[in-house]
Amino acid sequence: MELKGKVAIVTGAVGAIGRGICKVLAAAGMHVAIADLLPEQCDRFADELNASGASALGVATDVTSRESTGQMARRVLEAFGRIDVLVNNAGIIRVAPLVDFKEEDFDKVIDVNLKGALFCAQAVVPDMMKNMNGRIINMSSVAGKRPGPLQSAYAATKHGLIGFTQVWCQELAPYHITVNAVCPGFIDSPMWSEHLGPAYAPAFGVEPEKLIETVAKIHMPLGRPQTPEEIGEAVAYFCMADSTSGQALVIDGGHAMW
Repeated sequence: MELKGKVAIVTGAVGAIGRGICKVLAAAGMHVAIADLLPEQCDRFADELNASGASALGVATDVTSRESTGQMARRVLEAFGRIDVLVNNAGIIRVAPLVDFKEEDFDKVIDVNLKGALFCAQAVVPDMMKNMNGRIINMSSVAGKRPGPLQSAYAATKHGLIGFTQVWCQELAPYHITVNAVCPGFIDSPMWSEHLGPAYAPAFGVEPEKLIETVAKIHMPLGRPQTPEEIGEAVAYFCMADSTSGQALVIDGGHAMW
């Protein structure tokens, strides 16, 4: 699929990975809908992209609400006339030992990471089916391939997103809609600074802010964290690829191989 002039919705768009994805897709000439919770953040990022010559629209969206995701799809259709790509990037993490994992934390992770992807897909797929073309990219994780301890809910959802990918690619193939997953490795983001760093740093004998580089050097053949733009490049590939569907591409410097 030629990307220039096509329309992409990116959820969780103002986060670290979301921004990288949006920048890559916008640079390829796509109209990008910036979907995230807070309207002012969505609009600010859209303004930033538009100032660079891109075409972006802020669309405040709560992915856990079927009503909100429906409004998201309608607003994008009103603005751009079609929806070609959905990137299900919105996600959260909670870390805790199995015996201490709180039900409310488990439910929240499931609601955002899994139910949110389902609601967004249901909102946009009718237009893709009508146009007999489309791309859905689910943002899984290296945790969907090789999870760590304390990640019961997060790992379950990231495996679940690969399951969604494999099911939907079969259901939607007759409409020429491809469905793939990207599995990011270690990205410097609030997920690391606020959750993984404090949880895992003591085991490595480093300060939390040093954890991501330390773990990358120990557990990745390439020896470095990945960047949001590298994840965006993987998303762009899946947007362009006409005959690739049902796949989960791991962008992790070789970590999951070990």
